[in-house]
Amino acid sequence: MHTRYRKLVNKAFTPGRVNALEPEISRIAHELIDGFIGAGTVELLAGFAQPLPLRLIATQLGVKLADMEKFRIWSDAFTTLIGQMADTATALAATRQVVEFQHYFAAVLAAKRAAPTDDIISDLATVTLEEEGDPRALTDAEALSIIQQILVAGNETTANSVVAGMKLLLDHPDQMAAMRADRALIPGLVEEVLRVSTAVQNSWRLVIKPVEIAGVTIPAGALVLLRLGAANRDEAVFPDGENFDPARANARKHLSFGLGIHMCLGASLARKEMTVAFNALLDRVPDWRFAPGRNDFTHHGSIMLRGLKALHLEFGAR
Repeated sequence: MHTRYRKLVNKAFTPGRVNALEPEISRIAHELIDGFIGAGTVELLAGFAQPLPLRLIATQLGVKLADMEKFRIWSDAFTTLIGQMADTATALAATRQVVEFQHYFAAVLAAKRAAPTDDIISDLATVTLEEEGDPRALTDAEALSIIQQILVAGNETTANSVVAGMKLLLDHPDQMAAMRADRALIPGLVEEVLRVSTAVQNSWRLVIKPVEIAGVTIPAGALVLLRLGAANRDEAVFPDGENFDPARANARKHLSFGLGIHMCLGASLARKEMTVAFNALLDRVPDWRFAPGRNDFTHHGSIMLRGLKALHLEFGAR
């Protein structure tokens, strides 16, 4: 069933489809920069990194851009429930937001069934599944689960990676200078940011047969938490793995997008968005710097997702 669901949305993330999106990604990136460049300061997460993938994914889903703030709130609610150490009141508020998301997109699915358009939700609303010779449509629950995955995975992880990348560059002025001097280095930067600041730190898996690791037997039926962030710093694979090195030859061997049948279907889109974002930010602003006294560089308290709560930057005349 997992493979069947993936096939329903794979065509939206093929290399050709993603490459065709580059002009639109660039347009959105520069439009966002236009919105803050005159101020000489920006909180990069809210002012750029979040709305860039959100606007793009809204277009792909075929929903109203005017509702984008709702999408951000709903995406944050999902991340609160899948890994953050939230108190009861916060968890209840997030759950209410998830229910609001479900009602909203159930209505969208109904509208798309009646009048399909060229977008992912229309595909989900009108697809026919063959199950043992008995064709059927996706249920709302199935479609909503897929939309949820696209909304969260297509937003939070990319946004957090763009912010992490800018912080890493500001922490390493020599690397910032190198990127400005040679934009051919940007793809290496993208891979190293994904490795060093793994947006999805962990992944749950169910053990299907006993396995021994480092002398410890893990029984069948055990639920294990795979530490992708730790694997990405494994010295046996990445020499000097704690060091940030965009020129690292094997950086792309990271596990930030998973592996095998669970490989993130949006990996190529995330790479494209990050590449366009870093180029645009370096093109438009020659002197990025941390806003004095405004950053504590704290991350969200999540066991699953890694991301700064905010990144305040400034530029222009001192």
